[in-house]
Amino acid sequence: MHRFWSALFGVVLAAGVLLFAVAPLAGWWLPQDAASYGSKVDGLFYLILAITGVTFIGTEAVLVWSLWKFPARPNGKSTYTHGNHKLEMIWTAVPAAILLFIAFAQVGAWADIKYQSRMPDPDLIFEVSARQFEWRFRYPTAETLDAMTKDWKSGQKVANDWEKNPHFDDVRVTNEVHVWKHTEKEPCRVRMFLKTRDVLHSFFLPNLRIKQDALPGKTIPVFFDATEANVKWNEEKNKFESVGKDKDWELACAELCGWGHYKMRGRLVVHETKNDYLRWLKMAAEVQRATKPDK
Repeated sequence: MHRFWSALFGVVLAAGVLLFAVAPLAGWWLPQDAASYGSKVDGLFYLILAITGVTFIGTEAVLVWSLWKFPARPNGKSTYTHGNHKLEMIWTAVPAAILLFIAFAQVGAWADIKYQSRMPDPDLIFEVSARQFEWRFRYPTAETLDAMTKDWKSGQKVANDWEKNPHFDDVRVTNEVHVWKHTEKEPCRVRMFLKTRDVLHSFFLPNLRIKQDALPGKTIPVFFDATEANVKWNEEKNKFESVGKDKDWELACAELCGWGHYKMRGRLVVHETKNDYLRWLKMAAEVQRATKPDK
């Protein structure tokens, strides 16, 4: 009976490791990677998972062994020990070395995704403004977008002016990210201006491996792209349709932002071509004008 707890802990640990092993086969794993840099982010995840996984299994195995080896002794007497300085130095130095290794390993991936100086010239620009409890997007018209992206050296000034001074004909939607599939022929490197109107929020697109906090009082440029489409145009029905339930991709707030945090969800829509995106933009503008005059 004294070894009951060691056996129980051992069974639970074994079940946990087995569940972890079969999780990818059952589909309980990372969402589909649909970004050009996604493999770099996933590589960092697997690296950290391997380190923490081995450490967890090792420490739990020692725990189970200790429970089995040293069961309760009602009439026994504990042996006092002051400690082991050498062991304390080792278990302090090893985690420090691991953390330093991870810090250097992640620099390259983080620089390509997060550093503004390394962001590629954009092909699509829009603004997202977070608020309790929704995402508000502002998209430029096709003409304004062309003026911003045709030549980035001159277009950057136009983009910065557009970000600070909204245009009356901008297309505004709620909780929907619209981009097109990034290809060599039709690149779609997104430059998004992220803001918040109230508290701290976090813009999270799991399938594009992008997560960025929105900070009050700041405008944060965010880069991402999408290498897979998840909607297509149906000529017969004259509307866009999802290509499958497995490609209903989510936009979420990854920062607890208040009582309605659970409602702060949106949808990522990746069109097959730039023409499809412009088709959607035109349709959204027509719907907007029908409910709100241009002037």
